[in-house]
Amino acid sequence: MIPALASLIALQQLDTAADAARKRLAELPAAEQAIDADFAAATAALDGVKGRLQENQTARRALEKDVAIVDTRLAKFDDHKAAVKTNQEYTALLHEIATAKQEKDAIEDRILVLMEAADALTAELKADERAVADKKKAGDQAKAAIAAERGQLEAELARLAHERTGEVRGADAPLLARYEQLLKQRRGLAVARMNSEMCAACHVRLRPHVTQQIRRNDEIVACESCQRILYYVEPAPGS
Repeated sequence: MIPALASLIALQQLDTAADAARKRLAELPAAEQAIDADFAAATAALDGVKGRLQENQTARRALEKDVAIVDTRLAKFDDHKAAVKTNQEYTALLHEIATAKQEKDAIEDRILVLMEAADALTAELKADERAVADKKKAGDQAKAAIAAERGQLEAELARLAHERTGEVRGADAPLLARYEQLLKQRRGLAVARMNSEMCAACHVRLRPHVTQQIRRNDEIVACESCQRILYYVEPAPGS
């Protein structure tokens, strides 16, 4: 294989690896945002339970005040018993007492319902607190892994850039310009293999005499369809 072609192949490998690293780097912020969104959703669920539990407690306190007001009325009714002089007045007083007790019973039933709901909310709160703690721990670990990967990718890009600089230093200027132009025009792939007498990039079958030229790897040959520079690798025995 002529050195110029070998150099272009090496450049393509470096550029392909760098492109993959850059794409992965571009994906990392979204991965971090997904972690934050997951944690935010768990925190919002926890805050919602806390809010409902607070509303429950507020409603219970209000009802307990209502019970106290009814108890005050009942105490007054008991005090009035001694002052009752007629059966009619006594019957009316008993009716007032019965009504107040029914009202108290109804309020206490509502308090009981709220207490049962509070028990369920407390259990939900504990479960959500554990979920938030687990999300926080998992999120921190995932972010640490992402930070480590980011560092590795940045180091890899620096290494690839350094190797690329060395590779292009002695390259033929017109051929390098041609390569760079193809790299822009062909979505990052300027050099491709020939597989089964076809361009591996555009999958167009090549003419017989072109395939013979490519097999020799002793000149720069372009695909007549996509214009990418082609090279040939002898298949491994048995493949």
